[in-house]
Amino acid sequence: MYSREELVDAINQLLESSHHSIQNCEKLAAVYTVLDHISPEPQNRMEGFSSYEVKQDTIGVYGNSKFLQAIAGKDTQAVWKIMNEMMDAVSVLNPKLHKAVLSRLSSLDDKSIN
Repeated sequence: MYSREELVDAINQLLESSHHSIQNCEKLAAVYTVLDHISPEPQNRMEGFSSYEVKQDTIGVYGNSKFLQAIAGKDTQAVWKIMNEMMDAVSVLNPKLHKAVLSRLSSLDDKSIN
Protein backbone atom coordinates (compact mmCIF):
# COMPACT_ATOMS: atom_id res chain seq x y z
CA MET A 1 0.00 0.00 0.00
CA TYR A 2 1.19 3.51 -0.76
CA SER A 3 1.80 5.95 2.05
CA ARG A 4 -0.12 9.20 2.28
CA GLU A 5 3.11 11.12 1.62
CA GLU A 6 3.81 9.15 -1.57
CA LEU A 7 0.32 9.87 -2.84
CA VAL A 8 0.57 13.59 -2.02
CA ASP A 9 3.92 13.74 -3.85
CA ALA A 10 2.39 12.00 -6.87
CA ILE A 11 -0.52 14.47 -6.89
CA ASN A 12 1.82 17.44 -6.68
CA GLN A 13 3.95 16.11 -9.54
CA LEU A 14 0.90 15.62 -11.74
CA LEU A 15 -0.49 19.07 -10.90
CA GLU A 16 2.84 20.78 -11.56
CA SER A 17 3.33 18.99 -14.85
CA SER A 18 3.28 21.36 -17.80
CA HIS A 19 1.77 18.56 -19.89
CA HIS A 20 -1.99 18.69 -19.40
CA SER A 21 -3.63 15.66 -20.94
CA ILE A 22 -6.48 13.25 -20.41
CA GLN A 23 -3.94 10.61 -19.37
CA ASN A 24 -2.60 12.88 -16.61
CA CYS A 25 -6.15 13.65 -15.53
CA GLU A 26 -6.91 9.92 -15.31
CA LYS A 27 -3.75 9.34 -13.25
CA LEU A 28 -4.66 12.24 -10.96
CA ALA A 29 -8.17 10.85 -10.43
CA ALA A 30 -6.75 7.42 -9.61
CA VAL A 31 -4.27 8.82 -7.08
CA TYR A 32 -6.96 10.98 -5.44
CA THR A 33 -9.22 7.91 -5.23
CA VAL A 34 -6.53 5.84 -3.52
CA LEU A 35 -5.76 8.72 -1.14
CA ASP A 36 -9.46 9.08 -0.39
CA HIS A 37 -9.73 5.41 0.57
CA ILE A 38 -6.65 4.90 2.74
CA SER A 39 -8.42 6.34 5.78
CA PRO A 40 -11.46 4.48 7.15
CA GLU A 41 -13.25 7.57 8.51
CA PRO A 42 -14.59 9.87 5.77
CA GLN A 43 -14.01 13.03 7.82
CA ASN A 44 -10.29 12.18 8.19
CA ARG A 45 -9.51 11.24 4.60
CA MET A 46 -8.46 14.70 3.47
CA GLU A 47 -7.66 16.12 6.92
CA GLY A 48 -4.48 18.15 6.97
CA PHE A 49 -4.46 18.46 3.21
CA SER A 50 -3.48 22.11 2.98
CA SER A 51 -3.59 24.10 -0.22
CA TYR A 52 0.21 24.23 0.04
CA GLU A 53 0.50 20.47 -0.34
CA VAL A 54 -1.79 20.24 -3.36
CA LYS A 55 -2.09 23.33 -5.46
CA GLN A 56 -5.74 23.00 -6.44
CA ASP A 57 -6.28 26.67 -7.14
CA THR A 58 -3.44 27.45 -9.50
CA ILE A 59 -3.67 28.43 -13.11
CA GLY A 60 -2.52 25.92 -15.68
CA VAL A 61 -0.51 26.44 -18.83
CA TYR A 62 -2.91 27.59 -21.54
CA GLY A 63 -0.62 29.08 -24.18
CA ASN A 64 2.61 30.84 -25.01
CA SER A 65 1.61 34.51 -24.87
CA LYS A 66 3.48 36.69 -22.38
CA PHE A 67 0.29 37.05 -20.32
CA LEU A 68 -0.46 33.32 -20.18
CA GLN A 69 3.16 32.53 -19.32
CA ALA A 70 3.10 35.16 -16.55
CA ILE A 71 0.03 33.67 -14.84
CA ALA A 72 0.85 29.97 -15.30
CA GLY A 73 1.16 28.30 -11.90
CA LYS A 74 0.00 31.38 -10.01
CA ASP A 75 -2.69 31.44 -7.34
CA THR A 76 -6.07 31.82 -9.05
CA GLN A 77 -7.51 34.21 -6.45
CA ALA A 78 -4.49 36.53 -6.63
CA VAL A 79 -4.61 36.64 -10.43
CA TRP A 80 -8.36 37.40 -10.46
CA LYS A 81 -7.87 40.25 -7.98
CA ILE A 82 -5.29 41.81 -10.30
CA MET A 83 -7.50 41.24 -13.35
CA ASN A 84 -10.45 42.86 -11.54
CA GLU A 85 -8.32 45.93 -10.77
CA MET A 86 -7.29 46.07 -14.42
CA MET A 87 -10.91 45.83 -15.58
CA ASP A 88 -11.85 48.67 -13.19
CA ALA A 89 -9.11 50.78 -14.77
CA VAL A 90 -10.24 49.84 -18.29
CA SER A 91 -13.83 50.82 -17.42
CA VAL A 92 -12.58 54.36 -16.74
CA LEU A 93 -9.95 54.63 -19.48
CA ASN A 94 -11.79 52.83 -22.27
CA PRO A 95 -15.47 52.12 -21.47
CA LYS A 96 -16.10 50.74 -24.95
CA LEU A 97 -13.38 48.10 -24.53
CA HIS A 98 -14.67 47.29 -21.02
CA LYS A 99 -18.18 46.73 -22.35
CA ALA A 100 -16.88 44.60 -25.24
CA VAL A 101 -14.88 42.34 -22.91
CA LEU A 102 -17.84 41.89 -20.55
CA SER A 103 -20.06 41.12 -23.52
CA ARG A 104 -17.65 38.44 -24.77
CA LEU A 105 -17.44 36.92 -21.29
CA SER A 106 -21.22 36.91 -20.91
CA SER A 107 -21.63 35.14 -24.24
CA LEU A 108 -19.37 32.21 -23.23
CA ASP A 109 -20.93 28.89 -22.33
CA ASP A 110 -20.04 27.58 -18.88
CA LYS A 111 -17.86 24.94 -20.53
CA SER A 112 -16.24 27.09 -23.25
CA ILE A 113 -12.48 27.04 -23.43
CA ASN A 114 -11.11 29.20 -26.24
